[in-house]
Amino acid sequence: MGRSTSKVNQYFRQTIPMMVKNNVPVTPPYYTLWFTYTTGELPALSQRMDDIIAQQGQCDRYTCDQLLDEYLLNSAEDRLVEMQSNINQVVKSIGSSTENAMSHAHDLNQSLSADIQLMADEALQNDTPSAHKMVSMARDFMSKTEAYRCQLEKQNSEIDALKQKIAETEKLMYLDGLTEINNRKKFNEDLSLFTASTEDTCLLLVDIDHFKPFNDEYGHLVGDKVIQTVAKTLEQSCNIKNGVQAYRFGGEEFALLMPNANITIATQFANDIRERISRISLTNKKTGQSIRSITTSLGVAQFKSGEALDALIERADQCLYEAKNAGRNCVRPALAS
Repeated sequence: MGRSTSKVNQYFRQTIPMMVKNNVPVTPPYYTLWFTYTTGELPALSQRMDDIIAQQGQCDRYTCDQLLDEYLLNSAEDRLVEMQSNINQVVKSIGSSTENAMSHAHDLNQSLSADIQLMADEALQNDTPSAHKMVSMARDFMSKTEAYRCQLEKQNSEIDALKQKIAETEKLMYLDGLTEINNRKKFNEDLSLFTASTEDTCLLLVDIDHFKPFNDEYGHLVGDKVIQTVAKTLEQSCNIKNGVQAYRFGGEEFALLMPNANITIATQFANDIRERISRISLTNKKTGQSIRSITTSLGVAQFKSGEALDALIERADQCLYEAKNAGRNCVRPALAS
């Protein structure tokens, strides 16, 4: 749907304050949700959000996650990218306009100051009421212009702060909310970059064994803690092995991209990870009860030149299933063919 710049600007000015008031990060998915709410494009969504705000006082980011899944799950990714571009362009436009207005106001005051001084000198010489009145009116106008310039300066500072906030929240586009490691979107982008290189790249898929019982036995908060702890361990392992990146692939499954490594090196690294995770010791803080050991199954595949990326993921996934079928808590690499 095409919209004029002024209309987009208007919606932007309405949307951002509402997001801030509800403690919702200014990221493309959330902005898409609130922008849609502001424009009223989906009446059912707008009514639902109105009801939530009326009942709970706000519509926080966790509620927004549910609404995104319910109402905007099928929105194309390019719409989210368009929204991010929309935010940046509007803020940049507002900032540029404000800076130009500030510059013009400053130049005007510089010119007025000199002219008023000449008028004042002439008024003193002529000593006529009309001349003094003209000087008084000019000084009053200059004072208002200066007040306007100061207001613009304050607004510009707020815009600069907003730009910085947007730059910070842009990073959240690529972070998983629960684990704070790279998300699936980041994985997809990095996989394309890593495999575009002529160097070897290996993909490791990691799955927490028997994860459902963690939720059933200890509750979902403990289940979340298990996922977070495994993610942290993977990230620490990647920091030790330079260049490796960890991602939350979905649910209790993770992915690692290992550039400049062959299948032998990647398999050894996968086993190191498996052993390190198996040594994790967690305690249920509510009961003091030790939580059962965490084990993982891993599948490893090396990228083949010219191979479709989906085929690489499929091969690694097949190896992961082989590891699970072999009794779990083991690594299965894709054999060279």
